[in-house]
Amino acid sequence: MSLSVIDKYVVKKEKDLLEYAKILESIISIDDNKMWQNKKEFALYAKEIIEIYADAYYFQNNKHKDNPIEYSNDNINFVLKSIIEYCRVHDKMGLIRTWKNETFLLSVIICTACYVDFASNVVDGDYQDTKNKFKYLLSYLRKTKLLNVKDNKYFINDLFEAVKKNASEDKKILVGLESDNYRNEYKMISNNPTYYEVKFSYEIPGLEEFDESLVSGVLKDYETKIKEISYDLLASRVLTELISNKDMDKYVIRIDKGLKKAGLIRLFDNKYLKEFVKILIPYEEEVKYQSIISAYKEIGMSFIYDYDDIENVNPTIFVDDMDLLVDKEFINNNLDNKLSFDKMNIKFVVKIKEEEKWVCMVNFLQNLWNHYLKVS
Repeated sequence: MSLSVIDKYVVKKEKDLLEYAKILESIISIDDNKMWQNKKEFALYAKEIIEIYADAYYFQNNKHKDNPIEYSNDNINFVLKSIIEYCRVHDKMGLIRTWKNETFLLSVIICTACYVDFASNVVDGDYQDTKNKFKYLLSYLRKTKLLNVKDNKYFINDLFEAVKKNASEDKKILVGLESDNYRNEYKMISNNPTYYEVKFSYEIPGLEEFDESLVSGVLKDYETKIKEISYDLLASRVLTELISNKDMDKYVIRIDKGLKKAGLIRLFDNKYLKEFVKILIPYEEEVKYQSIISAYKEIGMSFIYDYDDIENVNPTIFVDDMDLLVDKEFINNNLDNKLSFDKMNIKFVVKIKEEEKWVCMVNFLQNLWNHYLKVS
């Protein structure tokens, strides 16, 4: 199985940022640059630094997209960390001290490339607003006596034509998996903290006309492919949330024997999926799925155990560092075990009841309406 959609997107962003940086190198410069003499030499430095940045920090700064100066002030530290890491890897730490002005210029160019990219993103960015405010950013940079900033409309036009082209390609990545015939459904299982269980549903026109046993056999043959589609859709949803300036949701996928396929394991070997997606395991069936659990542990996936009993328990029935999905009654019946659970680093996710889901939905809609009234 290929890389997840998140990995593909980050790889694409590396190319996009380098493309923008090359154009910006013609707009922003310094006198007597000793670090590079032409665009080819510049790209030798910028390419690897941008790769480090994209891999480690690309989604770290998605605030202040509407303010290029605040965005740049927030993001410059991530860019500088990437430059330092590049120098460390190549044993060139002296470069920062010897070529201070050049290093500053390099950081400004890359940081500006990051701004035009993120502020124009297809989830919650604004291409035209970014283009308008870019001149404001150049005016701000021009106040720095060290930098020479050109107001060259041809270079600026080249830059934003590239941004428009790449944004169009980004949109294809984000919506490319959408279909009227299949979708993921996200069922809230807890609001303390918020978790959604991922369930895949699909409709195949005319399927009901075929023999049920034949259909069942065919669907079983395509079980892994169906899961791949579902988890790609989930990765796309996580990617959309990473790009946007909003709180990240968390998700669970219920364990079954189909998860043992190597292609599915490779799909989840992504740091963002491992941060926001966990595998849900019925507590009583842990032994049954031990080999699958071990395989996902090797890539660093996390787990939540679905525990159905509500009675008071001896804490030692659990092991340290567990996440448990439990009913609220279980929490109330085990208040005397709180200290033991804390010592064992056992974290509880409280199941949400159907009536509570309606309350959550009403609160969400009320907050949405209040926000609308503020901005209208």
